[in-house]
Amino acid sequence: MAQANYVLPFIFGRLSFFLLLSIFLSLPLGHVAEEAGTLSRHCLENPPTLNSSYGAGSVKEIGGLKAYVTGHSHSKRAILLVSDVYGYEAPHLRKIADKVAQSGFYAVVPDFFYGDPFVVNSSTTKEAWLNTHGTDKGFEDAKPVIAALRETGILAVGAAGFCWGGNVVTKLAKTDLIKAAVLLHPSWITLDDIKAVKIPITILAGELDNGTPPKLLEQFESSLSEHKVTNFIKIYPKVKHGWTLRYNDTDATAVKAAEEAHNDMLQWLIKYV
Repeated sequence: MAQANYVLPFIFGRLSFFLLLSIFLSLPLGHVAEEAGTLSRHCLENPPTLNSSYGAGSVKEIGGLKAYVTGHSHSKRAILLVSDVYGYEAPHLRKIADKVAQSGFYAVVPDFFYGDPFVVNSSTTKEAWLNTHGTDKGFEDAKPVIAALRETGILAVGAAGFCWGGNVVTKLAKTDLIKAAVLLHPSWITLDDIKAVKIPITILAGELDNGTPPKLLEQFESSLSEHKVTNFIKIYPKVKHGWTLRYNDTDATAVKAAEEAHNDMLQWLIKYV
């Protein structure tokens, strides 16, 4: 009897393990990352040196948020650029906004973090920071910004999001608030998210980005095409998560890859916004 009392729990324990494992493996790719809502080391590599005065534009309040704005204020088309966790004072992001503005758009980069971007090696943990600055809140904060732009005479709004911002823009793409969306190495995107997208969308992904592996991107493309949503998905070779924003200016290969993605983003916005 003593041996039976030992063997039975052992057997049931192994059965429970394999049952849990089978459930885990049956989940759609990206599901676990979405639920965990954590920042991987790739999300945080090569942090920018923030500069509040960088760029050709200026900072003003739009829809209750401070925002870096650049371009002609009388433009009828606006592009919302949603940052990664390092926020709206990142020089590379403002440089992209200036480039968007040069194509005739009014470019807007809101401070979705209320002056509190993620800081590496700070006393605040990644999890605690995300609890305060979740993408659901970013989505809700984007609504009054878009409404305020429309009140100024803007007729069409597009949006591009990077990493954290890619998740926010995906949420916007499920609505009629924007005309077109661009996701650049987005984080925590699931197949269910993509199934709900309603507008033209492009996803620009890195070959070495584990957050959006090729198999998951194939599912995204299949779903978008099945639902007759105009889409374009591109995988850039030999680059990893964050390459469009946190590249090294002295690395010619990295700069070239980033600029290629910026141009692809811009062409999509010109075509559909």
